[in-house]
Amino acid sequence: MDEKFKAAWIVGIVVFSSMLGGMIVFTDSYDDVLKGIVKVTCLSCIKLQPKTVVEFKFDTYNDAHHPDFILEDLKEGPIFIAYRTTVCEYCDVMEPIVEDIFNIDSLSEDETTGVRLLNQTDYAKYTLEYNGTSFVFYHINSTTSPDYLANTQLVYMNDIFRDATPMFTTITVRYHRGVVTPYYSTVYGVLEKDTYNERKAVLTGILDDAIDLYKENIVGYE
Repeated sequence: MDEKFKAAWIVGIVVFSSMLGGMIVFTDSYDDVLKGIVKVTCLSCIKLQPKTVVEFKFDTYNDAHHPDFILEDLKEGPIFIAYRTTVCEYCDVMEPIVEDIFNIDSLSEDETTGVRLLNQTDYAKYTLEYNGTSFVFYHINSTTSPDYLANTQLVYMNDIFRDATPMFTTITVRYHRGVVTPYYSTVYGVLEKDTYNERKAVLTGILDDAIDLYKENIVGYE
């Protein structure tokens, strides 16, 4: 390498380093690139492209234990729990959306199944299909349901809204610290959306993510 070329090469490195340093100090580009890399890497690790930005997590409220019947139900499929109280304006807004998603109004209404519209039901458990996957579906009126059902709300609520209603909890499974364990999300109210279709899109996105995680991890669940 002749001296002129070597000098030009060194100058080029200095200029490039100065530009990179300026980008880091004076712009958000570096952070944007870094966040993008981290995001892609994390999604690659779990082989999942999330359909929502709703957070799933392992830790329950106050580290409460998952109820035994929930752990058992997870062997059948992901779980969706709709919580309400007897008087709840937003519950009445959201329940038609839930009924639509799970096609609940198509079920027969008779004494054998006990199926009624959700806002007339104290509690109910069904095995329903969504997007080709069996879900264990619970509807729980936390003011009138048996304690073992109502108390599940205290397990899956969050610090901000606590036991507010309507509350929607979706439970799936994911590998964590050497074992496959319950992994859940909880959302509230009208989901910070303005329209029926927007609210439905949030809930179906959560359910789709739960299905992907369930299929990915259920083989290792015990």
